[in-house]
Amino acid sequence: MTLKAAIFDWDGTITDSNYVKTDAFIEIFKETNSQAAEYIRNYQQNNGGVSRFEKYRHYIKHFLHREVSEEELNSFGIRYAKLCKEKLLQTPFIPGAIESLQKLKQNNIPVFIVTGSPAEEIKELAAARNLLPFITDIYGSPQTKDILLAMLLQKYKLQPNETVFYGDALTDYNAAKINKIPFIGICPDKKSSPFPPQTRILNRVSIRI
Repeated sequence: MTLKAAIFDWDGTITDSNYVKTDAFIEIFKETNSQAAEYIRNYQQNNGGVSRFEKYRHYIKHFLHREVSEEELNSFGIRYAKLCKEKLLQTPFIPGAIESLQKLKQNNIPVFIVTGSPAEEIKELAAARNLLPFITDIYGSPQTKDILLAMLLQKYKLQPNETVFYGDALTDYNAAKINKIPFIGICPDKKSSPFPPQTRILNRVSIRI
């Protein structure tokens, strides 16, 4: 197979930043329930790659037993972004991520980001961390990752077997499977892998060209 494009999730694949977003949810719900922090940590760990707005809907329903309005969702989005912004600029990179992006650039292989976060937010982070020159395009919420991958393949006229998707969550694995894209799981601690047994798993980002 000739690799014609590499696709990456962002949080947990390019930057070690999942904990920042977990902490933001805990801050928002810490006075709601005495077990909120424990529940949120477990839910975040098992639902990586899902839009923050879908998670917020879930937490409101779980803790407060009601639905959430669009106005409340918008208010949440602003507060959540403020809680995360500064910390996200300082999170360390996943080992091997920068080297892999550089290697892909040197070999003229386009790089795409498919994330559960809003695309504009990731674009701002990538620009602040001098990564935009390595990235061809960024796809993000509110669309789910399986739809985003399908859109990417169609727009850039890519064949699934000529790409690869790196991700750290079962959501990433499932989105790749739906689109028949080869998948590589990033899991620094392979013992806590969320992926099926036959999945190729790396403890650092590494690209073969």
